[in-house]
Amino acid sequence: MRSRQEITSILKNLKAEMTEKFGVTKLGTFGPKLQGDGEVSVIVALSDDRDLLDMAGLFTYIREKTGQNITIISMQGVREELQPLIFEGVAANHKHSRLFLREIISSLSDIETFCQGMQYHDFLQDRKTQAGVLATLNAIGLLSRCISVESKAAHPSVPWQALMALPEVTGSCYGTDLQLIWTMVQRRVPAIRGALGGEAGVSRVEKTGLRRFF
Repeated sequence: MRSRQEITSILKNLKAEMTEKFGVTKLGTFGPKLQGDGEVSVIVALSDDRDLLDMAGLFTYIREKTGQNITIISMQGVREELQPLIFEGVAANHKHSRLFLREIISSLSDIETFCQGMQYHDFLQDRKTQAGVLATLNAIGLLSRCISVESKAAHPSVPWQALMALPEVTGSCYGTDLQLIWTMVQRRVPAIRGALGGEAGVSRVEKTGLRRFF
């Protein structure tokens, strides 16, 4: 696996080409700040005439040029609570884990609301609800990857490893097993939300790499 220094050097040499192909106006790298990050992450700004497919194309381009998957974040899309992590080099701490725990709880509640009053046959006929549940389960999986080890240990009854795998099993070009999803909504979602209801923070400040823009 390439080091952050190696990846930064590669991207610096390719910045002009990325600007031409994908509209990159600003580019930076930083080390892992949250548990869900890889060894190196990239933050970019694209020109106003570009869209999400340009971002996706840039991800593919960087993966091909570096030989590894790298998290790419849009500078304009960084949520306000996390901006100090990226732009000021602040270390991740218990507040960030609590933020993600609250989002997971909210997302679980959203799923229950989506399906309130429904029976399985209703769910099978409602593509909008299916899409909402699938997207929310995917988000829960990604959020779970950003929860600190300490916060996970504080909620031992939550199946963290399984939650983190949700993005890998919530959709496929071969089809989606809606029965499995419905059973999870009815049986697991309320239990997990209840287990997270008394969330606890973490006490240790996690070390992170400093941001670097070029």
